[in-house]
Amino acid sequence: MKRFYLAALLGIGVLALAGCRGGGELGGNPEVTAEATNSGADLRLTWKSIEGADGYRVYCDDNKIWEGTDTTYTISGASNVCREVVVSAYAGDDERKSTLDLTPKSGNITGLVSHDNATGSSWVKLDFTNGTVSSVVQDSVDENAPNTGWFIFFNNSGNPEFKDASATSIGTAKMEVAFTASNSSGNLAPGTGSYNTVIRTANNAYHFFWADNTSTGYDSMDNNDYFGVIKVTSLTGTGPYTANLEIYMQIKVPGLRWVKF
Repeated sequence: MKRFYLAALLGIGVLALAGCRGGGELGGNPEVTAEATNSGADLRLTWKSIEGADGYRVYCDDNKIWEGTDTTYTISGASNVCREVVVSAYAGDDERKSTLDLTPKSGNITGLVSHDNATGSSWVKLDFTNGTVSSVVQDSVDENAPNTGWFIFFNNSGNPEFKDASATSIGTAKMEVAFTASNSSGNLAPGTGSYNTVIRTANNAYHFFWADNTSTGYDSMDNNDYFGVIKVTSLTGTGPYTANLEIYMQIKVPGLRWVKF
């Protein structure tokens, strides 16, 4: 009888300890939805509540930036631009995580030539559906291709430039590409007012670009747009010119201006 009584007391103690540690097992991982807000500067996260959770945490590149009991949190791009966002539910020592990978898609363009080279590829195709880039000749430019932007490497009387298709005889494409000045830097693309569809470029230039959907919300930053970075890693010649580019595109969350690579 004494043994039964002792076992019962121990059982109550174990249950009490489990209650102090968060009420038992967590009901799963947070299912996270992400949306660009504030004209793409910020990222709003929402997730379903998890049974048994004491609370939730948000991490930016392994750094905890928030902890609480809400099921929504907005990361300000003015404070944090992340390559990886993690939302976790926790109960005591148990923590279940869900990861959002915001690493930009990237591609290299080698041997891009200015338009006055009659035989080479002087146009760049930006495919925002799959995040690929390629250099093509002018006959391959299709301004009606969905979710695609185009720009040309142009020699303007000895000044190398990038021009969106709308600034040439090709016409306006589904995505208009506008660029920032060549001395740009950082991981957060700027807001409106900083972009032009024709921009002078140079060796080691760093241009943010804004691909603005011309059929939905044109001329305003919204969740139909895409942002990225063009790095000119080499520019040689005196006209025609030859350039090598590294291009990064944020396509995981449309409209998000974070380009951390």
